[in-house]
Amino acid sequence: MEAASVASELPDQRWSERIRRRRVVWYVYLVALAIVSMAWGFPTSRIYQAAWILVGIAAFTIDRPWREHLRILTDWLPLLAALVLYDYSRDFADTVGMPLRMEELAAVDSWMFNGTVPTVWLQQNLVANGEQPWWTVLTGIVYTSHFIVPWLVAAIFYVYSRPMWVKYMRRIILLSYLGLVTYVLLPAAPPWYASREGVIDEGIARIAGFGLGVVPAEVSAKFLETQGNYVAALPSLHTAFALLVTVTLWPLLTAWWMRTILAIYPLAMTFTLVFGGEHYVIDVLLGWAYVGLTIVLARAWENRKRSPTAVRGPAPAEV
Repeated sequence: MEAASVASELPDQRWSERIRRRRVVWYVYLVALAIVSMAWGFPTSRIYQAAWILVGIAAFTIDRPWREHLRILTDWLPLLAALVLYDYSRDFADTVGMPLRMEELAAVDSWMFNGTVPTVWLQQNLVANGEQPWWTVLTGIVYTSHFIVPWLVAAIFYVYSRPMWVKYMRRIILLSYLGLVTYVLLPAAPPWYASREGVIDEGIARIAGFGLGVVPAEVSAKFLETQGNYVAALPSLHTAFALLVTVTLWPLLTAWWMRTILAIYPLAMTFTLVFGGEHYVIDVLLGWAYVGLTIVLARAWENRKRSPTAVRGPAPAEV
């Protein structure tokens, strides 16, 4: 009886040690990410961010066979290459000779809001004496989330469900390239640039709160100006990605407070970008329309590839 008891305890001990080792790796990764983020900022550039994502996936699946760790590279690298190509191609959107649209977008927003450009109204009524409100720290968090949340969702999907990850990344890449085609064929300037060029008489500052209250406002605005793209305003992929995250997670998160956060997220991103001078409302609306088009095209592709003889099980939530 004693021998049998000891034998039954051994698997439990091995399982406990396995869980302990796994948690140690998780904590080391999270602490390292926190230290690096506090010292050098959040990983927002594509390659830097991708490295943390891949290492994070390996850390959170550390007990899986080594072949699955190799599969992380074969799965992610082609998609990351497509996104890096998108990043570099977007910078050439203003080199093909298409006219830069500035007056048209300001006119559309003015028409929709009875002669007022929303960015101008918001900054005139919410910014006192040129001082940014304290809550721009919150808009800074929302703005910065664009560089983190869509990829965090992708990493979580990959760890827990590769088929869901495939569907999600298909939509991410399709949405990115739909935006890229528009940037090339219809380059459009954001409100801050239109104001600087005299298209909008009132002065418009860049108030995204990107520095999160730590970096001075003028420094973070200058950084955004040097890193941003003044021909890629239409559509707003910031709000498009926020909406895509919401509609993707909506069927999966059923708690009321989670769905409340999901519903608020794209609206908060919209306010952040319009108030901050980064986008017009028309940019946001077209970005949301592109999300709908992306879902329709992705579903059409998936339905075309689906075998009519496949065994049908419970239908997963469609996004």
